[in-house]
Amino acid sequence: MTQIPRARAHPPSRTTLPAIVTLALWRVRRTWRLLLLAGIGILAAVTLVCTVPLYSEVSMTAGLRGVLTATPQSAELTVQATSQVLAPTILDQETQSLNQIIQQQLKPYLQTSTEFFLETPSFKIDAPASNKCKIDAPDSKCYSMLLYGAPMQEAARHIHLLRGRLPAQRSHALEIALTQQAADYLKLDVGSMMKVGLYYQSLNGGEVFDEPLQVVGIIVSNPTDPFWHGEDFDTRPGPRGEPPSNYTALMSNDAFVAELQQLASALQLYNGWYFFALNENPTLYWYYHLNSSSIGIGQVDDLIRRLQVAQEQIGSGQLRLPRILSGALIHTQLSGPPLGARQGTSTLEHFRSRTSLVAIPVTLALLQVVGLLLFFVGLMTSLLVERQAEVIAVLRSRGASRRHIFGSFVTQGIGLALLALLAGPLLAILATRLLVHMTLATADQQAQQVISGAPLPVALKVGWLALVTALCAVGVMILALWGATRRDVLEMRREAARVTRQPFWQRIYLDVIAAIIALTGFLLLLYISNSGALSTQMSLTIATPLALVAPIFLGIAGMLFFLRGFPWLLRRLAGLTSRRPGVTPMLALAQMARAPHQAVRMILLLALASSFAGFALVFLASETQHLQAIAAYETGADFSGALQAPVPADALTQQAAAYRAIPGVTSATLGFAEDGLVPSTSTIVSVRAVEASTFAQTAIWTAQDSRQSLASLMDQLLARRLPAKAGQSIPAIVDALTWQKLNLSAGASFTLQIDAQTLSFTALAEVDHIPTVQDSLAPGRASDFTPPGGMLIDYQSLVSVMFASHGVLLPVNYIWLRTSDDPALVAKTRAALAHGPLALATVNDRRAILSALEHDPLYLALMEVLTVGTAMTILLALLGNWMAAWQSARTRLSNFAVLRALGTTPRQLASLLTWEQVMVYTTALALGAFFGALLAVTIVPALVFTGISSYTADISSGEFSMLQHILPIQVVVPDLLVIAFAALIIMGAVAIGMMARVASKAAIGQTLRLNAD
Repeated sequence: MTQIPRARAHPPSRTTLPAIVTLALWRVRRTWRLLLLAGIGILAAVTLVCTVPLYSEVSMTAGLRGVLTATPQSAELTVQATSQVLAPTILDQETQSLNQIIQQQLKPYLQTSTEFFLETPSFKIDAPASNKCKIDAPDSKCYSMLLYGAPMQEAARHIHLLRGRLPAQRSHALEIALTQQAADYLKLDVGSMMKVGLYYQSLNGGEVFDEPLQVVGIIVSNPTDPFWHGEDFDTRPGPRGEPPSNYTALMSNDAFVAELQQLASALQLYNGWYFFALNENPTLYWYYHLNSSSIGIGQVDDLIRRLQVAQEQIGSGQLRLPRILSGALIHTQLSGPPLGARQGTSTLEHFRSRTSLVAIPVTLALLQVVGLLLFFVGLMTSLLVERQAEVIAVLRSRGASRRHIFGSFVTQGIGLALLALLAGPLLAILATRLLVHMTLATADQQAQQVISGAPLPVALKVGWLALVTALCAVGVMILALWGATRRDVLEMRREAARVTRQPFWQRIYLDVIAAIIALTGFLLLLYISNSGALSTQMSLTIATPLALVAPIFLGIAGMLFFLRGFPWLLRRLAGLTSRRPGVTPMLALAQMARAPHQAVRMILLLALASSFAGFALVFLASETQHLQAIAAYETGADFSGALQAPVPADALTQQAAAYRAIPGVTSATLGFAEDGLVPSTSTIVSVRAVEASTFAQTAIWTAQDSRQSLASLMDQLLARRLPAKAGQSIPAIVDALTWQKLNLSAGASFTLQIDAQTLSFTALAEVDHIPTVQDSLAPGRASDFTPPGGMLIDYQSLVSVMFASHGVLLPVNYIWLRTSDDPALVAKTRAALAHGPLALATVNDRRAILSALEHDPLYLALMEVLTVGTAMTILLALLGNWMAAWQSARTRLSNFAVLRALGTTPRQLASLLTWEQVMVYTTALALGAFFGALLAVTIVPALVFTGISSYTADISSGEFSMLQHILPIQVVVPDLLVIAFAALIIMGAVAIGMMARVASKAAIGQTLRLNAD
């Protein structure tokens, strides 16, 4: 018998890849589509999580630099000291000691240039215009002069010289420069001499010495030039036009100190130093400037801390001066807008509080988006397992354990997370730069340097966020895989045909937990709002997240409660449809009622995405309208502002015609704006007296201001215009705040002091608000400012009664303008209001305010999260629902084949799938619309970022002042929302049709194969 050779045993595989990894790689070729979608979801989550902090860093840095550059003084630090002893050596030591402290604390944030100015007390002067002036006599009546010392090399670039020259840094006599007006009053000119009385005090007593002054130049200064720090060298006459008694002259710092040193040496004062005193001592100023272009948002806390340390060191007298000079500087203090004052917080601290409040909703919005993306990842993972049910059965029959199968899926998930972890931060850098280019203004785009340079360090900065998100994605996949891979194929098929156990979220009562969290949040919010136990800032810090979190959990609880009873609803609908002709709806509802798990997942994903999208669109529309309302409210018209000088009442018509002649101005209204006092209660009321015949055509009046139109209100004032008769009561339109404070009723009378004169007024009508008047009744604002409230009256009536009663003719001091929207004409109007004979002292520009609010980087940070998050979640939700529907149709091919064998036509089969998908999309969109509206109504009013502070632009000086908002955000439903939901319905219908057609064809093919078998 022939012996059969024994088969040679193959050596064990030396592959380095474990069996789990090998199995995972082997299955990639079969499941790459679902893996691709899951990977896209993880990559989107990682990229978004990294993009938001990078964009927020850039936008908030731009906002910080905007605060520091809003005015020339915004980034300025001032060291002010009073000096008892002056000499060049002393000044050098004082400056060196100050520079040492400033450089030690603030060197990374400072510019290199430092400015030093000196301001003397007012000295008596013996000028040609003086009569019998004795500067050494205490009771002698003389003109006085303040000497303002500046570095001449820098001053030459910031002043206009009419005649002569600027004071020299070294001279035999003390040289000064005057304005032409001061020279005319004092009867001086270039080359003129006069004397000033300087008081020296030594150990042996004090004495006044005559010091000669020589006028070497006639100058014209620009008070708006930040170099002069508000000093204009202007000379203002007395109240009756008499020559002024006080003057200001420009001198050289070095020349003044050197001259005093020579006099002190000649007088042989104590140790060569001279003690300089009068009723006041000279004031010294050192100006330091923060380098705003190098300060990022991440350095704010460190900068505030360093500023406070420097302020404490300088204020406590820690200057390293010789012992003999220990009392040379007194009252030394460091101040400036970045440091604040006793009356309020600094600009940096205020900005930090704003960013902390903005960061809360940005973070919560980001968490919502990331949560939806992770839910999408979990859905794709479940579909991935269900898609491979047959393969899992085969692998289990060939010896693969559950650990191998579970490990292979987890390995695929880890691989996707690693790819997203590597690519996400780099894509986030590109996305951030694109968003910055698209959203921020050109000047603000320079803040992009905080993320410029090599991409690797920037990516590592947000790498921990990417790592956490990737781990969360892997955790979601593991949770989805854990339950799916523990079931065998038979159990999975039974679950697909009829549900035998509840989903995980129902078993742990996630809907009840969400409801408890929402209820607790609302109760805490109600307590904080009504208790008044916390400060305003603390209340905002706590109430803002509660106002955002509680409605979100309420929406989640509502959706889950509905989906818990959704199978029962399907069974009831199936019972109702069974009584009607047509078997297709009944079969579709019965099938969904028996196995609602897949439909519930699809409904939940699409409902969450659509509710978030609806909320985002409503919020964007509401914020846009709110910004427009705020800009219009702060100005009251297209332009408004105080006149440079009051205009007599009889020149009102001519002045209005001059403003209407400005190109682009369509209507102009002049009036009187001032605060009045209620004598009985000391209540402040803002008075707006306007020309009633033109104000309706000029002012901007919205439905938030009053239910009555402005034209009807002005007609009432015109109908009751008063003649010039003493003691009459002036009709007044009163806002709600003043109406409440004075306890008024229609026709009630009250008195008010205007310009120190008492007048009587009659309450004609009540309105909600009067533009340009701070009159908020809403509690819980961001400051403790008490709004005065206001009233609107006819200017002609006010002038007539005031003149008849008190002989006072009130001038015109305020103007409102309505202009064309043509950009070229608007530019001409701005130029005319900023310079020239029609220039205003303060200019409120509605369009400039609106542009500043719309480009506020803090506002844009939230807008971009909502916009990008909405687009991303809706897109992935649609993809997820289409893929889930496709997978459901594929797993039911055998059922379709049986239905075909029983006589069901392809048309009926397509109708069956259509009914199922219509139920899913209809339910999801209905839930999304309802809970999106709930989120909009509850959350939108809480996101009042413009309610914290607004910016009113002054185009004449470029200054921005912080004002309190008083208008609530109104919830606005945009037309875009209707279009978006219509688009979702159309896309869902297209997807339904495509899947029904494909499934019916597949069922026919499956039937033919079964018949062949």
